[in-house]
Amino acid sequence: MLAVGLMLTLTAIPVAAAGEWWVPAPIGSRSICAVASNQGSATLAISKGVPGWYRPTSGSFSPLAVPGAVSAPGPAAAVAAWGGVGVAAYRSGLLLQVSQRGGSRRLPSVPGAPRALALVGGNPQLLAVATSRGLFSGRLGSRLALVAAGEGRAVIPPPHAGRAWLALVDGRLWDRSAGGGWARAPGSPRFHRQTQAVAELSTGVILVGEPGGLIWRGDRGRWDRAFQLLPYGGLGGVPQVTALVADGATSAYLGTEGFGTLLTTDAGYTWYRAAPSDRSISSLATVGPVFAAHAHGFVVAISAGGVFLHRL
Repeated sequence: MLAVGLMLTLTAIPVAAAGEWWVPAPIGSRSICAVASNQGSATLAISKGVPGWYRPTSGSFSPLAVPGAVSAPGPAAAVAAWGGVGVAAYRSGLLLQVSQRGGSRRLPSVPGAPRALALVGGNPQLLAVATSRGLFSGRLGSRLALVAAGEGRAVIPPPHAGRAWLALVDGRLWDRSAGGGWARAPGSPRFHRQTQAVAELSTGVILVGEPGGLIWRGDRGRWDRAFQLLPYGGLGGVPQVTALVADGATSAYLGTEGFGTLLTTDAGYTWYRAAPSDRSISSLATVGPVFAAHAHGFVVAISAGGVFLHRL
């Protein structure tokens, strides 16, 4: 089913009312440019190229301590966290495992420039890295194996046990089922090569947002064009999709450059304007147990104008 477009959804949730869902993050958050989704109370973030532990409730940011043997790693490119454990990837290719309690260690590097990370705790702890050279995956602390060569754009961990990891490489969707290996997602279409917005609901429904505003919905191997963003007036054209993040069984947020954020509450069929005061959102994340039976936590929206929080 292809939705008619954004303009028909605006009457459901007025822009002014939607804006009240968001509040500016505490003052300490103003320089943060990227945040990792994490089901704990804190997560890794990047501020002025430096990774550190971040708490949305207070805005506190604690920069990571880089081991003495590693000098001048350069700016961070991506971060991932699972509970009190995290991994920071630097543009130089350096990977660091860190603990919220303190301490860090260097991990075996992977080829290419890191684009995204995904981490899952447990025994064993697993790590996946999407880089300009492909998708790499394996046990945390071990040398990662190449899964798929190409331009890696995104990788996300499963929302809970029993669901699949997801990654985008050269516009192809890859998944890793529980206890299995990585494989091309069955039945998935070929997306635009620059697509980087992907989210997975706790039910297993997959949402993918192409840069040109087309939102795909996948469920048990069946894929539909669920929604298409419309131009936002003047010469602006169609807003570019920048991010997707899920926060339960039916809800997800979409980040755009032009419309701010949009919200779906019916697993991707209908989208409503749910924008902070800034219309250009570069990334989204969730912090807290958003997939728990009694979900709570935050949706975090990053923009050039600052950081915005929506409390669930």
